[in-house]
Amino acid sequence: MADLFAPIASRYDLANHILSAYRDRAWRRWLVKRAGPRPGERVLDLCTGTGDLAIEFAKSCPELEIIGVDISLPMLQVAREKLTRLGLEQQIALQHGDALHLSFDDQSFDIVTVAFGVRNFADRLQGLREIYRVLKPKGRAFILEFSLPQSFLVRSLYRVYLRYLLPSLGGLLTGSRDPYVYLRDSIEAFPARAQILSELHELGFRPVGYEDFTGGIVTLYWGGKANA
Repeated sequence: MADLFAPIASRYDLANHILSAYRDRAWRRWLVKRAGPRPGERVLDLCTGTGDLAIEFAKSCPELEIIGVDISLPMLQVAREKLTRLGLEQQIALQHGDALHLSFDDQSFDIVTVAFGVRNFADRLQGLREIYRVLKPKGRAFILEFSLPQSFLVRSLYRVYLRYLLPSLGGLLTGSRDPYVYLRDSIEAFPARAQILSELHELGFRPVGYEDFTGGIVTLYWGGKANA
């Protein structure tokens, strides 16, 4: 995945904004609001990409300690440039790393997030295990991911967009169709909401739940961690 998205890193944000009709910003704000970060908490943002979700957390609560991890060095470079412009280098630390093999100790974070990255896990269950491992007791995890709408009509219209418009528009905006062909295919192949909730529950997350946004093209999943 790092190799697939590296060539479009400099145009990634603009493409996301346009392809989502600028709803991607609202989706991240909703995640942060649902997470309810409190001063002094530690936040781990996996698959942080160009840092937009980490930045949203920093804006919502300046007293957070935030670490963003991504496997793509070009994406992290774009994120570093943004943090410098915004003066957030002291609040947000960026690390190169693999979400399936985190370098952090057990029970290190109050909040762990993944925005549009779980689809890219080579081993989804291993990635979720790592999230659970580094989460503190009473911590909470949030996964923002693309979905197929549950309404038959909306799902049918959305599939037309995915199959016939998304790769072409993404290619025009970034100069490469391949990441958006992959995006289309991975959205259509992603498991149903009930399966994701079942996997979270089986790994020990309590409680678990989800909420759909924008007609169901995006879903926010969450899971808590009970006291040890």
